[in-house]
Amino acid sequence: RIGMLKNLFKIMVFCFMCFQYSSAVSVNDGFEEYNKGNVFQALNIFEEACEGGAYVGCYNAALIYYKGSRVERDYEKAANLFIKACDEGHSEACYNIAYMFENGLGVNTDSSKAAILYDRSCQNGVGAACYNLSIMYEKEDGVEKDSFKAVDYLTQACNLDHAKACYNLAIKFQKEDGVEKNPLKAANLYQKSCDLNYASACYNLGVMYFDGLFLKKDNSKAAELFSKACDMNLDVACKAYGNLNK
Repeated sequence: RIGMLKNLFKIMVFCFMCFQYSSAVSVNDGFEEYNKGNVFQALNIFEEACEGGAYVGCYNAALIYYKGSRVERDYEKAANLFIKACDEGHSEACYNIAYMFENGLGVNTDSSKAAILYDRSCQNGVGAACYNLSIMYEKEDGVEKDSFKAVDYLTQACNLDHAKACYNLAIKFQKEDGVEKNPLKAANLYQKSCDLNYASACYNLGVMYFDGLFLKKDNSKAAELFSKACDMNLDVACKAYGNLNK
């Protein structure tokens, strides 16, 4: 009897592994159909995969309903599918459903729930979730106002290469907003944000080089940064570049 139980267990494990493989294949089939432009077929495949326990299928079906591209937009269906995927640990799904709770899309607005979900997503490496949570602590939206936590989440977001988070953090160190004034740290953060192609960061760093108050004055470096920001369509940077080259 023990031998029979062992064999039965092996069969159950084998069947479970086959089931997982089948679900993964289904999701891949969905991607193939989506890339061919067959959105309805892809949606059906993703939803079937979701029902079968492949939560990447839930996530991708949710995206299709959320975007409403070639199918009728349905925020409620999108929310339900994002919740399923998030409950199984899909970080981007947690971010998306947090955003939907924050903005009342397909669900009742619930900033407190959004904050919890943003935190879960942030801890799993989604920089945008850390950034949004920093704004919530700054504005007292669904959480108690807490400047220290706002800075902490901004730092986490910046460490995850969120360009605007690095920019906002730089401003805080430059203007002594919730942190000790540290212009050199601000400059380093502006540089990181600029490297991530955030135009305003390039411009602000250019101003620091042009002013020469905290960094060694360097018009050449300032011009380079103004030019980069101008190429990203920041009008004030274009004017600054023009004035510097008169």
